Amino acid sequence: MIPLDEYDIEEAFAAIEEELIKSMMRNMSRHRIEEVTEDMEWSMWQAEQLKALEKYKRTNQKVFKKHFTYINNSIDTLINQARQQGSMDQEIEILEAIKNGFRSSRTLTKGVRTSAEFFRLNDRKLEALIKATKQDFQRAEIAMLRMANDQYRKIIFIAHAYMNAGAGTYEKAIDMASKDFLTAGINCIEYKNGARVAMAYYARMALKTAGKRAYLTGEGEKRREWGITTVIVNKRGAACPRCLPFVGKVFIDDVWSGGKASDGDYPLLSSAIANGLYHPNCKDSHTTYFEGITTPPKKMSQTDIDRIAENYRLEQQQKYNERMVRRYKMLEEGSLDNDNQKYYKDKRVEWQTRNDILISENDNILRKDSNAYSTKNLNLTGKTLEKLQKENQDYIDKYSKYRYNDSGNIIVTDDHKNDKEYKIPKELKPYAVLETTETKKGITYINRTIYDENSRMVKQIHSGNHAQPKNHPYGETGEHAHVYDWEDGKIKGKSTREMTEIERKENGDIL
Repeated sequence: MIPLDEYDIEEAFAAIEEELIKSMMRNMSRHRIEEVTEDMEWSMWQAEQLKALEKYKRTNQKVFKKHFTYINNSIDTLINQARQQGSMDQEIEILEAIKNGFRSSRTLTKGVRTSAEFFRLNDRKLEALIKATKQDFQRAEIAMLRMANDQYRKIIFIAHAYMNAGAGTYEKAIDMASKDFLTAGINCIEYKNGARVAMAYYARMALKTAGKRAYLTGEGEKRREWGITTVIVNKRGAACPRCLPFVGKVFIDDVWSGGKASDGDYPLLSSAIANGLYHPNCKDSHTTYFEGITTPPKKMSQTDIDRIAENYRLEQQQKYNERMVRRYKMLEEGSLDNDNQKYYKDKRVEWQTRNDILISENDNILRKDSNAYSTKNLNLTGKTLEKLQKENQDYIDKYSKYRYNDSGNIIVTDDHKNDKEYKIPKELKPYAVLETTETKKGITYINRTIYDENSRMVKQIHSGNHAQPKNHPYGETGEHAHVYDWEDGKIKGKSTREMTEIERKENGDIL
C-alpha cells in the first residue's frame, strides 16, 4: 500500500477524531430513544451510559489500532523520501549552476572522500529523528483515545447534573454538557506554553518539521559533496515575524552542509536557527548561494517589510476564520437539540461568508482551500470513513448483549470451528459467544464458550462427552456445561453440571 504523506496523515487523524466524537454523540442519541420508550430514570440512564462507555473504549481500541499502525509505519518512508528528494533537487541546482559558470572549490572525488564520517553522522541523526517522531506519535495516539474516554465520562455526569437542576429537555442537557468538548475537540497535545491542540494539527506540525529537517539534510549532503557551504534564506511574500530578520540573507551552513566560520565572511546558519529561524511548522527555506553566480541579496526596504507583515496577518486571519467554521460545524453536527443545530449552522455560514469575502478581497495573496471546512474521507486500510463508522457501530451492536435467532438459538459472535490451532482465551469480548470444535477418537464435537459483560469466560457448552462417557454421565450423549467462577481477575474455580432446559434451547442447534 502507498505510504501516506504529511497531509494524508493530518486528515487521517482529523477523520479519526471526528469519528470518536460522532460515535459518542450517536450513543447519547440512541439512549435517548431507549429513555423515552422504557421510561428510564436518570440514574438508570447514567448506568446505561457508563456501560456504553466501556463498549466505546473497547471498540475504539480495536477499530483504530490498525489505522494507527499504518500511519506510524508511513513515518519512516516519509522522512527518508524527504532526504532523498532534497539531495536530488540540490544536485539539479548545482549542475545548473555549473552550466552557468560556477566552479566548485574542491573536486567531487575529494569531497566524497572527506565526508564519509559526515554522512554517517547524518544517518544517525535521521534515525534518531524517525525514532523520536514515531514515539511521540504513539504516546499522542494513546492520549487521544484516553481523552475521548475521559470526556465521554465527564459529559455523562455533567448532563445528569443539568437534568437534576431542571435544565430543560434531554437534548439541551446533553448539548450543554458537551459544548466545551465539541468546541475544543480532542485537544490532547499540550505545549510547554500551555496551549492545547488536536492530534491532527500536531501531526501536521511534527511531520512538516521532521520532513523539512530531512529535506535540508539531503540538500546539505549534496552541497558537502561539491564543497559548497553558503546558503541564502529565500524571500517569501508572507514570512512570519520570527523568520523575517533572516530573509534574503546569506549564511554559512554549519548545520546540514558541514560549513565552518572560516568558509567566508558570512554568519553561521546555526546562529540564525538559535534566534528563531526554522521554528516548528516553519514555512521558510533556504537555497544554495553560488558566489559569483547567485544575484547578491538587496537589503529590504521598510515598505517590503510592511508588505510582508500585512500578508502574514491576512494568512493568519484566513486560518482563524477556517478554524471558526470547523468549530461551529462540529457543534452543529454534534448537537442533539434542533434549536442549537440551527444556531450553530447560522454561525458556521456567517464565518464561512466572512472568510470568502476576505479571500475575494485579497485574491492576489490568499487562496481558497477546498478541504478547509471538512474532513476528507481518507481511505487508510481500504476503508472509507463511512465504512469505518459502520464497522464501529456494528462492533458495538455485536457485543452489546447476547442475541438470538428466530428459533431461540444463541447467535455466535466468533466462529473458529475451522481453526484447529485456535486456543480458547479466558477473556475475549463482552457478551461474546465463541464456537470451536474438538476431535476425540474420531468423533468431532462442537463447543461454545460464553463470555460475560466484562469479557470473561463464564460458561462452556459441550455437545458431547469428550469420548469419556464415564467422566461425563450427562444428558443423552454426554452433553454438559462447565461453569467458571472469577475472583480478583483470575479464574477461582470450575464446576461441571447438567445443562438446564434454557441452555438446551439456546444451544439446540449443536446438540
